[in-house]
Formats: sequence, structure tokens, C-alpha cells
Amino acid sequence: MERLVVIELSVIVPTFNRAERLRACLEALCEQSQPLRDVEVIIVVDGSTDGTREMLAQLKTPYALRIVEQSNQGQCAALNRGAEVAQGRYCLFLDDDIVATRHLLAEHLRTQNEKGGVVAIGQIAIRVPVHSDWFACGFARGWSEHYERLNQRTKRLTYEHCYGGNMSVPRSAFMAVGGFALDLPRGYDVELAYRLERYGLSFVYIERAMGVEDERKGLRELVADSENGGTASVEISRRHPPTLPLLMGTFSTIRPLERLLSRLLLALNIPALVLGMFGWILAKGPWAYRWYCFVHQYAYWRGVRRALPDRDTWRRLTHGTSILMYHAFGSSTEPASRFVIPGVRFARQMAWLKWMRYRVISLEEYLHCRRKHLLPPRRAVVITIDDGYEDNWTVAYPILHRYRFPATVFVVSQQMGGPYYSHIDSELNGRSMLSWLQVKELTRGGIAIGAHTRTHPDLTQIPPQQAQVEIAGSKRDLEQELQIPIHVFSYPFGEYNEQVETQAEKAGFLGSCTVRSGLNIPITPLHGLRRVEIWGTDSLVDFAVAVCWGKRREVLLKHLTSWKGRLQKGRFSNEMDTTRGDQ
Repeated sequence: MERLVVIELSVIVPTFNRAERLRACLEALCEQSQPLRDVEVIIVVDGSTDGTREMLAQLKTPYALRIVEQSNQGQCAALNRGAEVAQGRYCLFLDDDIVATRHLLAEHLRTQNEKGGVVAIGQIAIRVPVHSDWFACGFARGWSEHYERLNQRTKRLTYEHCYGGNMSVPRSAFMAVGGFALDLPRGYDVELAYRLERYGLSFVYIERAMGVEDERKGLRELVADSENGGTASVEISRRHPPTLPLLMGTFSTIRPLERLLSRLLLALNIPALVLGMFGWILAKGPWAYRWYCFVHQYAYWRGVRRALPDRDTWRRLTHGTSILMYHAFGSSTEPASRFVIPGVRFARQMAWLKWMRYRVISLEEYLHCRRKHLLPPRRAVVITIDDGYEDNWTVAYPILHRYRFPATVFVVSQQMGGPYYSHIDSELNGRSMLSWLQVKELTRGGIAIGAHTRTHPDLTQIPPQQAQVEIAGSKRDLEQELQIPIHVFSYPFGEYNEQVETQAEKAGFLGSCTVRSGLNIPITPLHGLRRVEIWGTDSLVDFAVAVCWGKRREVLLKHLTSWKGRLQKGRFSNEMDTTRGDQ
């Protein structure tokens, strides 16, 4: 009596007018190390008119080959149709121009069985013809570097990287979430992966499940793909707001000069294809790949901007939020220093913010926007003050009150009402701290209070149990004394690590501030918020640079000098994710 064969894996290959490339795909599947009796291959012919049916009718394969025909409805409809008729526990979606290496099927099936059902992503090697244009060569290099980072485990796999040309999922989960969206021209694999993650599946990258793709697109087609990828990201984030940080929250991570150039070109509405034409000049030079990366990302962001509803949304998306950090405030007789800013200078800075029409918001409002996946107001600035010195009440508060600016004061809960003491030598040691009565008056005046530990230690240099007491204990102290919830935390000296970050989150804080400089953008961790320190000796120009760029002027100049040196030597490192526009 013949044993009943249980299909473990259904390989689904949609195709449209690619008969010869499909043949190569199917022939490679004949040479797999995986036993093929428990594998079926489903070809969904999406209205092909190039002899695909005849080629399939003549093909002899060691696996069960099933052919499904439909009128031309698009790739997503073909993929969904294949999954509907599939009999396997797992579905492997494979593009018809992918030539599988020997272990591709075995590795997907092994991973699914070992992990109990995941979104498994195989590796794709891009091969371009000898006479491909410079942009196609750059595309192949960027794709190769993307997988190299995954191979070296220097890049975390997320739904953003789930390319559907070599991806397997449990069929039951695929059907439960509704399959691929039929109304997305690009990014449908990313959108599906996000829904699968929400369904409870994790992502696994399989290095040995490699397929080889012959890329025959050139400059025009690849640039169009990048622009369409940006347009699709806007639609995906509209449907699923939590995807906004990963898909569209990285514009401010572009190098300053390249970011300025991108803004200028986008404002002038210069087509990415026009920029791509310059690549022919650089094709043999050391800057060719850098220019490819720039044009590729520019095309993506051009697609994003084109799809956004208005200019204000674009500005809010691409301009990060500066969080300013102050410490102590001096009287008219106290000299300025790094940590002590004269009241007159602070008043001048606040007047400048008002005059330049910056919108000063509270740290809590900023966190509310981030947690609700909303974009902060345009030209938003947050003011924070560390340690909680008495001059915060006597000098800073009247100025803040005059301009009706909110601020957050981070206080050391067990140094209230006494002299400040730090474990390191500091000019602030011995400075008078706020009393509990003054803190209560600040809260009644619209100033928020945050926790800054109990005794201001370096949390990375003390035992974890002690760090937990410092973090959670400071929150408890403040809430008991002030009878208000304390939502935000600041790391003493800005020192933190993954363990300290986790402790702050577990203590119930909604966000935590560091002293790492830079603008806060949608992908900035809520417990790793960036702040730019305002020195008491800063000029108004220094202050303006800090507000605009989230970095101090000397730091920006250092970056510019470094950029200039690399330009002269013709060396650039690739800091961009060059796969985004090709999802």
C-alpha cells in the first residue's frame, strides 16, 4: 500500500512573460539537496502570452509541478492565488528570475521546522550583465553589502528587509493575515511582513538559502523603482502608523552636506533621473558608488515627498526635534562657565526662540507624539534642565514664565534642599539645590519634573541592583512627595548602556534623556533621546547652530573637516541602506 505523501513545502512562483527565465528557475529546483517528494512547485501563470504554457507542458521535473492560470492581475494576485491552492504547511515565495542554489529549499524547510513557523528570508545575489550601466553596477554592489551586513550579524533583520523574492512563511499565518495587499504597486512584501509580525511571527535570515538573480534593469527602471518605493512607504505608514519610523524616519541621518543638497534639489523638483545622468561622468572615478548611493536615496525621498499630502508634513517628517540641555543659571555677578549660564544670556536665547517662531513644547508632549506615531510640530524645541539647582527657580523660571515656555527639570531626589554633591570633582559641588516647596511651585507654574536618580551616580559603574534602586527609587521618591506621576528620566553624566536603558523602561518611565548630541527623529529610541548641551559661554550664533542642527558648532565643523578630507582622497564609506528603495 502506497504511503500517503504529506506536502511540507509549497514553492509558489508567479510569472508573466518570462518563459526562458522561468525555465532556468525551475531547472535549478530540480537540483536541490532537499528530498523533493514532500515538495510541490506551483506556477501561477499571470496571463502570459510568450509561450510559457507550452514550455511548462514539455518540462519534466522530479517534483510535483502544478500550473495555475489566470488573466493578468498582477504579481500580488498571482501570489495569493498560489497560496490558496497550496497544500504545504509552509509557502516559499520565489521570483521567476531567481536561480536557487542547491540548499535553498532544504534551508527554508529546516528553519521553519526548527523555529516552529517564522518569516524566513533567504539571501539573493545580484548578477548584472557585463555591459550594464554604472547605476545597475552600483545597485548590485549595494545589494551585496546589504546581505554582507546580514551575514556578519551587524544588521538586525526587520520587516523592512523582507524581500518577497526568496521568503517563506507558514501557510496558515499567511492566510490568516489576508495575504499580499492587491493595491500596493511596491512594498507589498514589507507591508505583509509587518502584518505577519503583528500576528506573532519573528524574522529569521538564512544565509545558505541563496538564490541568484540576473538583474537586467538599468538606470531608468531602477530609479523609477526607488521613487515608487518611497511612494509606497507613505501609503504603508498611512495604513500602519507604527511603520513610519523605520520606513520614513531616517532623512536626518544623511550627512549634513548631502542632506542640504537633497533639500535643495527636492525643493527645485529635480528628477532623480537627471542626477543619474551625471553618473556617466563619475562611472570610472572613485566617487561613482557614493553618487549612486546619493541618487538612489534621493529618488526614494522624492517618491516620499511626492506622496505626502502637503509641504508641512514633509517638513515635520524631515526636520528633527532639538532637546536643549542646561544645568545651572548664574546671577549678574557670577561668571559664565560651561555649566553655568548667566540669566541675561539665557533670556536672550529664549527671546531668540520666540522671535524665530520656534515652537517650544514640553518633553511630555514630544513623547506623546512619538508614542502615538505622530509627527511633532514643525520647528519644535524642547528645554530640559539637569540636577535641579535652586537657581532654576530664582533665575530660569521667571524667564521661562515670561515667554510661556514649558521645560522639564530633572532633580536628584535625595539631594533636595541641600548642597549638590557629585562623585567626581565638579565646579557645581556645593551649589544649593531646589527645596521641595520650590519644586511644587515649579509644577504649579507649568514646569515638569523628571527623575535624575537618588544620588547622581554613574549608573554604568555601580552594581545592577544598586542602579535599579537609584532609578526606580527616584521615581518613587518624587511621586510620593509631589503626588504627581513622574514620566521622564535623565541618565546622570549621560552614561547608560542596554541594561540601564531596560531598567529605566521597567521602572515605568516613558522616555529617558542622554547627552548624546543630535536631532531626535522618528527612529531615535525613546530611552535614548538625544540632547545638545548649551554651555554658559555660548554665543547666540553657537546657540542658533545647536537649535538648528542638534549639535554644537565645533562638532559640526569637525564633521565638515572630515568630509572634506574624504572628498580630497576620494574615499567614502557607505552609511546608507541602499536596499530601501528596492522593496
